[in-house]
Amino acid sequence: MAGLFGMFDYSKPGKGVDKNAPQKKRFFLFFELFFRKLSRMVLLNLMYILFCLPIITIGPATVALMKILRDMSLEKPIFLWSDYVETFKKNFKQGFIVGLIDLIVAILLFISSNFYLSKIQTGQGSMFYLPLAVTMFVTIIVLMMNFYLLLMIPIVDLKLIPMIKNSFSLAILGIKSNIFTIIFVVTIFVSLRYIPLLFVIILYPTILFSFIGFIIAFNSYKYIEQYVIEPYYQKTGERRPDVYYFDEDFDDAVFEDIGTKEVTPKQTSVNKGKTIK
Repeated sequence: MAGLFGMFDYSKPGKGVDKNAPQKKRFFLFFELFFRKLSRMVLLNLMYILFCLPIITIGPATVALMKILRDMSLEKPIFLWSDYVETFKKNFKQGFIVGLIDLIVAILLFISSNFYLSKIQTGQGSMFYLPLAVTMFVTIIVLMMNFYLLLMIPIVDLKLIPMIKNSFSLAILGIKSNIFTIIFVVTIFVSLRYIPLLFVIILYPTILFSFIGFIIAFNSYKYIEQYVIEPYYQKTGERRPDVYYFDEDFDDAVFEDIGTKEVTPKQTSVNKGKTIK
């Protein structure tokens, strides 16, 4: 039957969703998810700033931020405020320790690199090039380790030392993706230097932290799932609580998923009353 003024024909099947359809390329999927979740990311960014007290809560706040962004990247259902607060409280201890370690390591690396650079600039010899290169390498490794460590804390039931070891391994295993993530993030911060200050002031409280965190979660979580989560469940034989399983011996399904194979039903001529077209 035709819809109002003949504009829509509701007897035609829709496009449907084919479970066997090819997956979208991750580049396009990233931006599709980002723009779809944009309003919630703005709220999340504001919450992150609200919960971020220097040194004391920056670690737990970042852990909670990454957990929510991981769920967004997987399109999991989220209760933004309650899930964030729960993750913040539950992982406060480990998040605080990681935040403190990161602060200490960052200060040491910053002091070291500045010292070597100053020696090189004053022409006191080329012997400082090697320690400077080592310092830069360690800085990059520590940064990449944080991509995984901050994600693992709220989702993996492990003590901190094994998680740090895993994050180091993942920093190496996912080196290509990690380098791409670093380039993307560095490009964002460099770009901030060339846009009006007013826009920079607006970006920080509205979207900047969520956007960077979403890049990291989207690119990094797949390696945690592949090398940490999946091997554990394969080894133990347990079922993952975040995956729905269809029992193989269940043959009494009421509905069949036909996806895009849906066809238009045949129309039969019935002369009962007046048909609106």
